[in-house]
Amino acid sequence: MPATRTLQQLDVSFLRSAIRSAVAGTDLDAATATQALTAVLGGAADTDTAALLTALAAKGPSATEVAATARVVLAAAPAVTWTGPAVDIVGTGGDGSNSVNISTVAALIATAAGATVAKAGNRAATSRCGSADLLAALGVPVDPAPEVVDSLRRHRFAFLFTPAVHPAMRALAPLRRQLGFRTIFNLSGPLTNPVPLTARLIGAADAREQEILAEAAVELSGTPTWVVRSASGLDELSTAEPSRVIAVAKGRTETFHIDPRDLPVAPAGLDDLRGGDARHNAQIVRAVLAGTAPRPVTDTCLLNAAAALRLADLADDLDDGLELGREAISSGRAATLLADLRREPPAVTVSDRDSR
Repeated sequence: MPATRTLQQLDVSFLRSAIRSAVAGTDLDAATATQALTAVLGGAADTDTAALLTALAAKGPSATEVAATARVVLAAAPAVTWTGPAVDIVGTGGDGSNSVNISTVAALIATAAGATVAKAGNRAATSRCGSADLLAALGVPVDPAPEVVDSLRRHRFAFLFTPAVHPAMRALAPLRRQLGFRTIFNLSGPLTNPVPLTARLIGAADAREQEILAEAAVELSGTPTWVVRSASGLDELSTAEPSRVIAVAKGRTETFHIDPRDLPVAPAGLDDLRGGDARHNAQIVRAVLAGTAPRPVTDTCLLNAAAALRLADLADDLDDGLELGREAISSGRAATLLADLRREPPAVTVSDRDSR
């Protein structure tokens, strides 16, 4: 009588079957993708993990696969107990623009204008300065960070550093660096904020990825979401050219365009938005929040903050959101917020508390 196979052997067998399907160009269904990615996060061999990630990247991830990956990552993360409003502003990266960290600045402006922002982010991967690098250069505690719920209560802002809020992903980091290309984890990342969000603004650099993210957001939940992309491929709303928005609400998508010519903003070209290393970008951010930066870069950050304020139901439209953002800067509240975050003492991370 044949010996009973162990659960680990069954997982390996299933994972390799999923790899063969992906290599053949077949999209995985939700159950298959979930089991395969669960095996990957559960400690599958590097060779099997690399094979699956490579096959999915070569095939092109489907919305169902992205949604399944997000579910698996969230299931492995320590839970954050938060019942208030919260919005995230995050991009997929990879647009090649080397711009200043627009989503991070927009998050700070939106917070100063009244929103509660749970900003997810990491160190640089596709640019010279990631959101974690920028905040650290600004003197804001990142790792260890202030405890998430306490920071949201005290400041209406919390930074969720990916390695801290997703400890199961840490073991995959070296392999992902060795692979040297964007994997399904990069695409699902904007959908894995462990804070129960009431809205989110996601920037996508690739037109197809924009559609996939919107479709995955529909599969995941009813969280109101805008997935945005500028005409030239910035993973932000642009003040220089129209941006396509795929809005997700009540299990449906709606597509519309935002033309900056209809708004009181100064157009910003790529040179206006050009960033550098963390120290350079921190200087730009301080100037934006103090109201002394050139208007094109400030208005780009304001436009994205305005979208977050609209999603948070704090602005009737983008014009209203722009006005709220400008007032947050001119009143000094934006600069004060940064000063308060700098003075915040490091505390335990979300992985140590509010977990279940």
